Formats: sequence, C-alpha cells, structure tokens
Amino acid sequence: MTLRRRMLFAAFLAFGVMVTSAVFLVQEYFGTVVSQNEVRETLDPAADSAQSMVLAQANASRALTDYALLATPEYLTRLTNAIARTDALAQQISPKVTSHSDLTQLLANVVASQATWVTKGVGPVTSAMESGRGKRARALTEAVATRQAYNDMTQDAQRLVIAIEDHREEAANLAQGFTWLLGVVLLIAGVSATVLLAGLFLGLRRWVLQPLASLQADLRLATGQVGHEHVIDGVGPPEIAQVAVDAESMRRSLVREIDTARAARQGLLQEAPVVSALAAEHIASQTLEIPGLNIYGTSQTAEGVMSGDWWDAAIRPDGTLGLVIADVSGHGAAPGVTAVQLRPLMHAGLRAGSSPDQILTLAATILFESAFFVTALAVVIDQHAGTITWANAGHEPALLVQGNKSASFCEPTGPLLSSLGGSWETRTRQFGPGALLIAFTDGLVESRSAAGETFSSHDLSSFVRACDAPVRINAEEITQRVIARARERSVEWQRDDITLLAVSRPL
Repeated sequence: MTLRRRMLFAAFLAFGVMVTSAVFLVQEYFGTVVSQNEVRETLDPAADSAQSMVLAQANASRALTDYALLATPEYLTRLTNAIARTDALAQQISPKVTSHSDLTQLLANVVASQATWVTKGVGPVTSAMESGRGKRARALTEAVATRQAYNDMTQDAQRLVIAIEDHREEAANLAQGFTWLLGVVLLIAGVSATVLLAGLFLGLRRWVLQPLASLQADLRLATGQVGHEHVIDGVGPPEIAQVAVDAESMRRSLVREIDTARAARQGLLQEAPVVSALAAEHIASQTLEIPGLNIYGTSQTAEGVMSGDWWDAAIRPDGTLGLVIADVSGHGAAPGVTAVQLRPLMHAGLRAGSSPDQILTLAATILFESAFFVTALAVVIDQHAGTITWANAGHEPALLVQGNKSASFCEPTGPLLSSLGGSWETRTRQFGPGALLIAFTDGLVESRSAAGETFSSHDLSSFVRACDAPVRINAEEITQRVIARARERSVEWQRDDITLLAVSRPL
C-alpha cells in the first residue's frame, strides 16, 4: 500500500470516529436541552402551582372550620377565595402537563376530589350556617364523609405534586447522564487520540523515517566510496522507494560520467605538457630592443589556451624591424594548430629578410589543403629611412598615426590567405619621429557596446589621436589604454581572440 493510501485510510478512520461521536453527542445534547427546556418552561411552574394548590386547599379547610365556629362573614369570604384559588391554580397547571398523560389524569383526579369535598363538605356546612344551625354546621365539619372527602382531595393533590417532582428529577437525571456521557466520550476521544497519535508516530517511523534513514545511509556509502559502487536499495513505501530508484539511476549516471571524466583527465595529464608547450611557443613574445623603436604586443584567447591570433617580430639582416600579425578563422584548438604551423614559417621569412609580399606568398603555401583562411599583415619598419612598408592579406587595416596626429590605415593589398592562393603588393609610407603603428585583430573592433555599436577603426583612431604624445610613443601604455577603452564599453568582451601590437618611434 502506498504511503498516500495509508495516510488517507488513517485520516478517514479518524474522521469517521470523530463524526460518529459528534453525531451521538449532538443527539444527546439536543435531547437534554429539550428536557431542560421542558423542566424550565412547564414542570417548574406546574410544581409551584401544585404546591400552592395544596396550600390553598388547606386554607379552605381551615376557613370552613373557622366559619362554622365563629359564624363571621370574614371566614366565609376566606373560604370562598381559597376555593376560587384552588380552581385557578388547577387551570394554570392544566396546560403545563398536557404532554404528560399521567399528570393530566392526576390533575383531573384532584379537580374531581375537590368538587366532591365542596359538594359533601362545604355545601352542607354553609347551608346549615345560613339557616342558623351553627351546632349542625360544626357537627358536619367533623363528619366522616366531610373528612373523607377532604382527605381524598389532599391525597390526590399530594400525588400530583409527587408525580411532577418525579418528572423533574427524571429530567435532571437526563442532564446528569449527558454530563457523564460527555465525560466518557471525551475520555474515549482522548484515549483514541493518544492511540492514534502513537500509531501515527509508529507508522511515520516505520514507513517514512526508517526508509529515509536507510536511503540516507546508502547515499552516504555511495558518495563516500572511492568508486561510488554501493547500490542504493529501494525500501519503504512506493513513494520513497521511487526516490531510491531515481537516486540509484543518478548514481549510475554519475559513475559513468566520472569514468568518462577520469579517462579525459588521464588523457589531459598525458597530453597537457604537449599542449602547454605548443601554446607557450605560439604566444611567446620576443623582447626586442631596437634603437629608435618601442615595441609591445599582447594576445588574449577566447577559448582554452590555444589561440588563432598571434603576432611576431624579428630583426632582419639589414637591421630593419620585421613584424607579422595574423588571425586564423574561428577560435579554439583547431585554428590554434593552424597558427602554430604558420608562425614558424612566417618568422623564418622575417629572419631571412623577405619582403612583406613574399612572406604572405610563402604562408599561403601551407593553406593549399586547409579548410581555414587567414588574415595577415606583414610590416617592415626602417627607422633609419623613416619608412614603413607593408603587405596586407585581408587583415584589419593597421592604424598609422604620425607625430602631427595625422592618421591613415594600412589597408589590404591583396586577398586573405586561403587554399585559393593569390598575390599581394607592398606599399610604403613615412614613419617619422613621434609616429605610432597599432596593428590588431578583428576581436578588438568587433566588440559591441550596450547599444550594439562596435569599437570601429575610426573610434580607435579618434581615441589614440586624443592621447598626449608621451602616451602615444609608449607602446605598452597606449596598448593597455586601447584595451581598457574597448573593454569598458563592451558587453561581450572576449567573444573572439584578440591580439594587439604597437610600435612607436620616440621623438
């Protein structure tokens, strides 16, 4: 049986007991209320009237005797009033006892015996007194028939009083019985509630707490073991057993994931030195000190440790500075591998003194069977001649700011590097004292602000030209400021690899 059905069964059982007890108590209560109302509204007034009627009958008998002895009109009036009083009281009692046939009969007996007494006793005495026969009247008051009629009347009146009192006592006993019954029911209800609570606690302990404790112990063993191989058993009611089944299913899934992660970690431990070495070799920047030039470059990857962006610098055989900045399409490990293949080749071209267009032509040979394309900018700076020569394979135009803050861009001079091949030309501009070259990948200018606006090449130009000359001719400082500016306004920083290279010629 499910835990829900067990709880519903217990609830219905408790509800049935409570409803049955409540119905029984309500019935008894209303019966007691009706009985008490009857006592208060009928029997109590009837009892008072019956007692008063007995007293009025006694007063009538006394008044009759005094009238026969003293023959004064005052006692005759008392006699008449007493008899009228008993008749009025009998009329008051009659509607109060109509629901009790025995009381109605007793009242009728009282009325009849009173009429007999009036006929056999009062009538002859008053007639004798009216005819002046006082001795006869006194004799009649002591006559057997008169006494017998009076005794019958008083006995009937006492019987009525006793019967009314019996009915009142019966109603009182009913109220007392209800009070006793209520106490018994409350006692039974208390005992039942105690038994129910004890049963509920035992059921809760057996059906809920113990299965949960077992499930908790299994979970601790399953999580505490090294291999997490402890099986989580489904015990208890179906609801908790299903939780255990779900937990066991989760344990098995986690064990499979852990095994997969362990295998992956072992693979990483085995191959991480190779990957780290490739990444370090790829992003290694050279510290070049060339009189009259200041160089600084940085790269930030969007994913992992391998980047498709890089920059490189080398001193050529003629003493000039050769620079390369390139960007392999995409980001992650695969573009990074392509970049690792291209960089040494283009570095060799720089060291050999090849011209910018020759370096790009050499690099294109690696991409004949590659699915990637590469944008690249090759630059030669001759600080003695004060010139800059470049070839641009579809790369972002580098910004060239002269000492007088005039700006231009090293625009593309041929297609990007791909399996389609191509040819590139070189171009030359002045690079005098105070000049600055900033080359960058598209990750910098494609970052967007909250309004969706990119940090365009023209924004870069405006920002750089607004900086003071000491800042512009400090390659590291201007690089850091440009990155900070772009990052400050961007809401999606590092969505792509970012590389930035600056070369300045101090005044």
